[in-house]
Amino acid sequence: MAAEESMLDATALHDEGSPATTGPLPRETEFAERIIRRLNPQNQQQMFEMAARHSKVGGMLITLMIVVWWLLIGVKNDDMTAAPSVFFGLDFGEVALAVMTLSLLSAVLTELSRDMGKILPSTVAGGMLILAGLYVAEPMVSSLFLSQFDLTVGEGLYRTLRLGALWAGMSIGTNLIVNAMLLNWLIRFLDSNEMDFSGRGDTSQEMDARLMTGE
Repeated sequence: MAAEESMLDATALHDEGSPATTGPLPRETEFAERIIRRLNPQNQQQMFEMAARHSKVGGMLITLMIVVWWLLIGVKNDDMTAAPSVFFGLDFGEVALAVMTLSLLSAVLTELSRDMGKILPSTVAGGMLILAGLYVAEPMVSSLFLSQFDLTVGEGLYRTLRLGALWAGMSIGTNLIVNAMLLNWLIRFLDSNEMDFSGRGDTSQEMDARLMTGE
């Protein structure tokens, strides 16, 4: 009996000590797997290529939107004070900057909340998107249906088109840059924890991405 009790004690000590070797934090690993499932890289090498491509295209789009704002709004002979927005009384130049800022912030919050599983950032991003959409549609809608609005239909449509281009370009560009940052974090996470991305199998459409600890 004494020998059996000693064996049981040794087994219990072994079981109690085993959790100390669990490796990286489960929350970080789960975050990494969510990024892999959403962005769908086929292997670790493709992560580098996707990060470089997304950051380049995203930077190009945001730079292009700044140029569009500068050429078509900032230095254009437009009466900025004509028909100020009913939302906070901003003039057209301020509305354009607000649309760019709201698009950037909402894209950042949306992408981060999607992978982190947070509700509040996504809720704030939704409110920002609604406000940006109202700013974009306001000139055209007001020139069509409000007689006191100091813009012709053509001027209202042109303003809406410019604001819409800024909204779409900033949102897409920011989305790509955030994805590049997430991929860069994922690459560093895999390297620092000596983990390998096993890729996706071709035999099943429901195959999940898997992270494996390197030997």
